[in-house]
Amino acid sequence: MRSFLVIPAVALAVLVQGQVIDTVLFTPLGAFQFPYSVGTISQSAYSCKLDRMGRPYAYVCCRELGLVTFDISDPLMPVPTDTLAPAQLSGLAVNNVEQDGALLYLSVGGFEGTAQYAGLATVDVNDPEAPVVLDVWYDTQFQNGAAIAQVQDDVAYLGAMDDGVVVLDVSDPLGIGFLSSFQPDPGWPGIVSYAPQARGMAVRDTVLYLAYDAGAFRTIDIRDPYALAQLGQYVNPDHPLFTPNATNNVVLKGDHAILTYDFCGIEVVDISDPTDPQQESWTNPWNCGFGTWFGSDGHTNELMLVRNDSLLFVSGGDSELLVYDATQLPALTLVGANGPPNDSTATWGLDVLGDRVIGCYLNNSFIAFPPQPFHANWGGVRLFDWQLDITTRITDRSGTGAIALYPNPARDQVLVQWRLGASPDRYQLQDMMGRLVRSGPVVADAGAAAMRLDLSNLSDGTYAFDLTGSDMHRVARLIVANGHR
Repeated sequence: MRSFLVIPAVALAVLVQGQVIDTVLFTPLGAFQFPYSVGTISQSAYSCKLDRMGRPYAYVCCRELGLVTFDISDPLMPVPTDTLAPAQLSGLAVNNVEQDGALLYLSVGGFEGTAQYAGLATVDVNDPEAPVVLDVWYDTQFQNGAAIAQVQDDVAYLGAMDDGVVVLDVSDPLGIGFLSSFQPDPGWPGIVSYAPQARGMAVRDTVLYLAYDAGAFRTIDIRDPYALAQLGQYVNPDHPLFTPNATNNVVLKGDHAILTYDFCGIEVVDISDPTDPQQESWTNPWNCGFGTWFGSDGHTNELMLVRNDSLLFVSGGDSELLVYDATQLPALTLVGANGPPNDSTATWGLDVLGDRVIGCYLNNSFIAFPPQPFHANWGGVRLFDWQLDITTRITDRSGTGAIALYPNPARDQVLVQWRLGASPDRYQLQDMMGRLVRSGPVVADAGAAAMRLDLSNLSDGTYAFDLTGSDMHRVARLIVANGHR
């Protein structure tokens, strides 16, 4: 198992629930890697759900492996306790999961490799260690799998990839019924040659907000579940030339839709008029530009608003986990991250409940790189706790003390202090995107539990200062403000 690194980010002066958000910090807990089958090929975790009934379980969608239930009562050692294999789900792969009480809704049907029929399964998890399949619906006319489902008022909206949206009656979870289907115009915006796919969605009242992959973003009238109709459509007006476009997922906050925009980051769109969505902001952390795709350090897919919608958690592909301050939309400011790029680990999905985070990790090593935007060979799940940090001094959970950086913000030099008796031997500095910018041995001042670090050649910005030794591991946020850009 590789080591974990906490990567803090930019300090903000924004009041949230009476506190100032400085940084979101991740504490790594346990992990589970699916076994290798051939070489570096192991199963992937695509989407996960922490049990919404407050029980210590997580439900993990692993496509060809099925739905795996994890006991996370010991978060340092997640243990799989049950697997619903595709054979128990009409032979269909498992892609995504939603939960309503003791009922799970599974989006089933593989859409990579050999495509399968799009379907929806209902599963009873009154006993989370012994899930019971209640019903599996699929139809042979929808032949490209299902990526997501959203349920509102006993109606399920299934993202049926190339076939658009399928509407199902789920008032009786023992007997799912077909109502209608709707395929938004697959010819717009026409940036790439392959078909749009219904990958992500959010439902509010009478409107369905659809992340339509190459078909960009659509708003759909769902007042009549038997006759859906498109209201509006949107694509980034500044999308770079000769660069594929893909809108992967969406969450809503007030009159804003927040879209994951593949390797091009995140967009905030004004949906106050669903017939005319308009761009409000575009956050582009990986410099998506003319003709880019291969080798991207990030790839946004799933996202969640938490803490009264003040924080946006995003799965970042090769950048793993990202957190943005969302209190002042349309502005999004990076306030936390975990996982440096180019380390052969990448997330597809995530879930957040309380102070717990689960990351779903993808293994795409069976596909040549390029043409993939990144290479990942670790498939499984990782658990984290997260917390808001409102100081420049960080005390870890072991209670053995903190490190202090003075001054902070710093200019040409910083003094690093640690508790007496500790024996740090190495330090690292990483930037906000997890890139290592400096490392070396610890050279303590004579007779002191402290060292001085030269910062004169560093660019202005926020860094993670990581101090390790045989008896300690501490991380603190360091802000450099010496006038260098």
